[in-house]
Amino acid sequence: MTIDSVKLRAFIEDQGWSGYGIASIQELRMTLEEHEGIFESWLRKGFQADMDYLEAMKKDRYHPENKLPDVQSVVVLQAWYGSEGMGNIARYARGKDYHIVLKKRLLALSEWLKAQDAAISTYVSVDSGPTVDRALGQVAGLGFFGKNTNLIDPSKGSYFFIASLMTNAKLPMTEKRRMPNCGDCQKCITACPTDAIVAPGVIDARRCIAYLTIESKEGIPIELRSKVGNRLFGCDICQELCPFNEGRAGKQEIRIDQLKAENGVGESLDLAGVLAIETDEQFQKRFAGTPLMRAKRRGLLRNACIVAGNSGDKSLIPVLAAALEREKDGMLRDHAEWAIKEIENRAT
Repeated sequence: MTIDSVKLRAFIEDQGWSGYGIASIQELRMTLEEHEGIFESWLRKGFQADMDYLEAMKKDRYHPENKLPDVQSVVVLQAWYGSEGMGNIARYARGKDYHIVLKKRLLALSEWLKAQDAAISTYVSVDSGPTVDRALGQVAGLGFFGKNTNLIDPSKGSYFFIASLMTNAKLPMTEKRRMPNCGDCQKCITACPTDAIVAPGVIDARRCIAYLTIESKEGIPIELRSKVGNRLFGCDICQELCPFNEGRAGKQEIRIDQLKAENGVGESLDLAGVLAIETDEQFQKRFAGTPLMRAKRRGLLRNACIVAGNSGDKSLIPVLAAALEREKDGMLRDHAEWAIKEIENRAT
């Protein structure tokens, strides 16, 4: 199974990836073993909140051979999603759903490899399977782990997606760069409004705004609601304050059009418009094919109530009152009531 590295690079670049690295399974094993221990400790502390699927996947996360028994190489790919604008939607979620967009490219890459040699087999992942793509990216030379747990490319920053392809082919390994580290910098830790970064490289999801506004199916704890601020879906604070991201926007070309904000939901959503979404069908029609589907209508309306309450905008009281009258869900009613009281209290 000999693959022409020049042709491989050309195919990857033509697909629109921002970069890639290739690591052998031998390179990966020690790092995966180290991260498995870190992950087990994180689970024992309950920092995964109610994301039970993480523990269910743990047998496969750090053992690539469970998904591809004869795995020899891993191609880890990078796709920039940009860092412009300070809207109320997290940057990664402004375009189309990256899982769908990038997986299509991975499958095409897989088919290309198999066309070079019929004996080649593959396994692909875009953040939704059991593989731990960030750890693979680290070994493949795409970046280093920051104190905010993001993988950081020292030359460009951290606003990029990671996708991986395992194969039984022995691909030519890419040259690895010497990586820096965060040093004494604590900006991401001190900037987190909910103190979710409990130690360098350790996040308590139960306090993380990204978890609370995307993954959580429950109400947002009262003591954390004011700290959510205007973040309607996700949070970028620990990346925004990172020195490796400062002044790097011009170096983050989005090469895949579907990941651009103008082709998805954009930088911000109008709160009144979100609060007026009455049915799951209306929500589906508006947000199908975007990352916001992850929160569902219930989660996005919950978030909109919190952001509305934090805004102090009295013009939102009627639409909040309409939602309170309309909704039968106790959690949504609680959040709408809280928001109305918050706005009224700020107005006095």
